[in-house]
Amino acid sequence: MFVNALGGKMEEEFSKVEGMRRQPQQMRAIKRVNQILDAAEGLFAEVGYEGATTNAIAARAGTSIGSLYRFFPDKESILKALATRYLEQMHEMFFQLHSLEMATLPLEVYIDRVMSAFDELITAHPGYRAVFFTSRAACQEVQDMDADLCAQFAGKLAEFYRLKAPNLDPSTCELIALVVVEAVRNLRRLSLSRDETFQYRVTKEIKKLLLAYLQPYLS
Repeated sequence: MFVNALGGKMEEEFSKVEGMRRQPQQMRAIKRVNQILDAAEGLFAEVGYEGATTNAIAARAGTSIGSLYRFFPDKESILKALATRYLEQMHEMFFQLHSLEMATLPLEVYIDRVMSAFDELITAHPGYRAVFFTSRAACQEVQDMDADLCAQFAGKLAEFYRLKAPNLDPSTCELIALVVVEAVRNLRRLSLSRDETFQYRVTKEIKKLLLAYLQPYLS
């Protein structure tokens, strides 16, 4: 899975992306693939996955359609590669946030930092909404990748909750971690269904919900 590429060298960035016609090895090729993904991200955000074409992606990337097809056989493979890029960054960010040091913070501060970090990452990637929400039906594999990452989040959260509350038994930690991940996942989908103002308001409500739910266990 894509998680194995985390923390690797730049040359290995695309080594685990399924569906690519060839994996870039040289820095020049890696740069070209990143340009294609950046262009796809912008177009997916502007016109949606369904509205974007490989010709338009190639044009925005400043490359030929032949060069695009050297790496990506179709638009779906670009979607998968872009999803992999987002999920790798989320994985790295999430695991860094759930350190021993973070476990010593007040619960409210911890929740605010985690939610803010996710908001900043999503805001920095305008194509995220199109890849995971407005075009979810376009690629079942992208949905499976997202679900796999959420399962990893739940496992990490269970470990983290035991750091914050050593008296909690492992089964309780696993249960509340699963509830938190699924609740946030679905509410995040709701927050991204409308404009930025709505997203901000829903995020505030998610923070309140998490604080109220976790306080009896972790405070």
